[in-house]
Amino acid sequence: MAINLNDLGIVCALGEGKTAVFDSLINHPEKEYLLPDEHIGIGEQTFYTGQVKVSLPQLSHLPKHLQSRNNQLLLNAYEQIKDSVTRLSKNVPNSRIAVVIGTSTSGILEGEQARSVLANSQKMPDEYHYATQEMGAPAEFIAHVMQAEGPVYSISTACSSSAKALVSAKALIESDLADIVICGGVDTLSRLPINGFKALESTAEAYCNPFCEDRDGINIGEGAALFVMSKQTSGVALIAAGETSDAYHVSSPSPEGEGAYAAMETALNISGITKNDIDYVNLHGTGTIKNDDMEAKAIYRLFGQRVPVSSTKRFTGHTLGAAGAIEAGLTWLLLSTLNKDNAIPVNKCDLSRDKSLSPINLSQGQKLDKLVYCMTNSFAFGGNNISLLLGKTQ
Repeated sequence: MAINLNDLGIVCALGEGKTAVFDSLINHPEKEYLLPDEHIGIGEQTFYTGQVKVSLPQLSHLPKHLQSRNNQLLLNAYEQIKDSVTRLSKNVPNSRIAVVIGTSTSGILEGEQARSVLANSQKMPDEYHYATQEMGAPAEFIAHVMQAEGPVYSISTACSSSAKALVSAKALIESDLADIVICGGVDTLSRLPINGFKALESTAEAYCNPFCEDRDGINIGEGAALFVMSKQTSGVALIAAGETSDAYHVSSPSPEGEGAYAAMETALNISGITKNDIDYVNLHGTGTIKNDDMEAKAIYRLFGQRVPVSSTKRFTGHTLGAAGAIEAGLTWLLLSTLNKDNAIPVNKCDLSRDKSLSPINLSQGQKLDKLVYCMTNSFAFGGNNISLLLGKTQ
C-alpha cells in the first residue's frame, strides 16, 4: 500500500527548508557545500564535513536531557512542517499520532563535551544528563514537542537507520496503529564517528568522489529530515521498500552487491512497478572503494545503463543515521512541484569516472522527459540494506 509523504522539513549542508535545499542541489551544484574542519580530528588532519551553518532554535526552556544539538536540528526540521502537522492532525487524537526517528549518534556530541570537562576537572558538568545520548532521545524529543501519545521510538541500524524509520512508520499506518506518523532521521557532527571512520581508513583526504578514479573515502555530514506521513492525499508517496540483511561482514559490503541488488528487486516486486518504470536512483554512493564497486554492480545488474543515477553525498556529506531520510527528502523534492523541469542532481566528482566499475549511467545533472518513480538506497554496516521506492500520486 502506498502511504503519502505529505510534507518535508529538512536541514543539512545544502541549507534549510525545501526551496533552499532544492535550489542548492539542482541550480548551484558547482558550489562546495562541504567545509574544512581543523578541530574535529584527534590529530592534525583537516576533515571536510557537511556542516549545518544556519541558526538553530534554542532549547534552554526544556528539561536538560532534551537539550542537544541533535534535537536543535530536529526542531528546525519540525518547525518547517508544523503547519502541515496541525492541518493533517485536526480531529486526530494524540494517541493516534506516532513518532519514529532514525539516528546513529544521538546526543553523543554532548557526551564528548562532558567527558572533556571531566578530564579537566574530575567532575561531570551539572548540565549534562546521560539520557541526552540515548538512542531513543530524538523520538522522545519530537513526541514531547508535539504531544504525540502513539508509538514513539528510534531506530539505529547505522547508515540505514532513518530509511528504516520511514518503512516502520508506513507499517504503523498500514497496521492501523497510527493515523499520522512524524518520521525521519537526525545526526550531528562529533569526534567519535569521524575519528572512528578515520581508524577504518574510510575518510577522504579532501572531498569524496563517488564512483570516480582514486576515490579515497567519505566525508561525514550532519542534518535532519522529517516527514509527515499519512493516508491523506498528497503529491508524493512511499510506495514500497525492500530490506535485506546479508551479514557478509561487520563493516564491508558483499563484494558482488547481492544484498543491495536484493533490496532493490524486493522493492520493485512489492510495488508491482517494473524496473523500466524507474526514472532515477539516488545511490548510497559513499565514495569508498568497496561500496561504490558493489553498488555499481548491483545497479548495472538490475537496470543496465538505462536509468540515470547519482550520489548526493558530495553535497551533504554522509549524514550517517540521518542519511536515509535526508536522501529520501532530496528524492521527494525531485518529485515535488518545486521540480518543474524534471531535473536530477549531477553525480559531482573532481576526477574521471572509474572505468573499472560496472558502466552505470551516472547523471550529468540533466532534465528528464518524465520523473514519476525514483528509488533511493541506503546500505549500512553488517549488510543492513534498504531501498525506498517513491512516486508521484497525481
